[in-house]
Amino acid sequence: MIEKIKKELKSFTAPNSITVATVGMTSRDSAPFTVLPRRKTLGFETINFLISNIHSAEKCLNFLDGKVKYILIDVESKKNVDLESIAKKTIKSSIVKSYKPNDATVEAADLYMLNYFKDFLKDKKILIYGAGNIAGKLALRLAERGAEIYIYSRDKNKVSLLVNALNLILPRYSLNRIKQLQNFEEMSDFFDAIISFISSKQVINHNIIQSLKENALVLDGGINNFTHEFYKNSSKKRLNSFRLDVRLGFLYSLIPLMDYTEKFFREVQGKSSIEEIKLVSGGIIGNEGDIIVDSIKSPTQVIGIANGLGGTKEIGKYNLTDIKNLEMVQKYISEKK
Repeated sequence: MIEKIKKELKSFTAPNSITVATVGMTSRDSAPFTVLPRRKTLGFETINFLISNIHSAEKCLNFLDGKVKYILIDVESKKNVDLESIAKKTIKSSIVKSYKPNDATVEAADLYMLNYFKDFLKDKKILIYGAGNIAGKLALRLAERGAEIYIYSRDKNKVSLLVNALNLILPRYSLNRIKQLQNFEEMSDFFDAIISFISSKQVINHNIIQSLKENALVLDGGINNFTHEFYKNSSKKRLNSFRLDVRLGFLYSLIPLMDYTEKFFREVQGKSSIEEIKLVSGGIIGNEGDIIVDSIKSPTQVIGIANGLGGTKEIGKYNLTDIKNLEMVQKYISEKK
């Protein structure tokens, strides 16, 4: 393990890059320690590892400590290993941040679908094979985009519960309700795409091909979900088969580390005053009469006058003090430009 980590650490090439290591887990039975593909963008360089037990986690985190600026810890409980607690006990020098790789995978799948269908998912018939965390989140996302979503799993009771729950969440005026697919063998030339998110290997066989349209998209999100027979027979309908590259969702995991995020809490959100006139910004719920601005450090815009409930007063309800304070703050901002 240590030699593999050393090799990854040596892969950092840009002298001014922000170095990151991610340590995650998988619900699958896997090796105690696995190296994942490296990632690089926007001044960040990331090395990535999967562990499967407490001993591997402790050893990996202990060696990484102080050798990268950030260590991102997978907080999704995929096994009976509390990575976050282990990290807090082990890491002393690097900055520890939590992250959710499942959500990054959803982002990657969403971006893939948007690109493949050229940003137009309305009424596309999409079969999601699987009824777990990622499958459910993606189903909701794509249904909100107007796609016609069907969910299939061998656990039909679970699918039924999931579909009912997702439809409760789905906005009232969404074009299509999410549906449970009972038996794909009864469908013929129906789906524009199938996306799989299951932990089992080589489960989806060639029988499902009849339900797919010619040239349909096949996206293996769970990796190795489809059988050899499926791929051998897929040419009959000229299916376009891909595995999901989760690097598409990499930026989602970097958001907490970006200066934009830190700057928001440092310079945008807060309270201040101008000649005893109270200012609030960035979601702070001001007292009635406080002036809401776009940035507490360097305001450039007046948003309105706080109503004391988290919203703004209606203009017709401004009192003389409100008007006077508003004009004073607007004058202050214009003079600073």
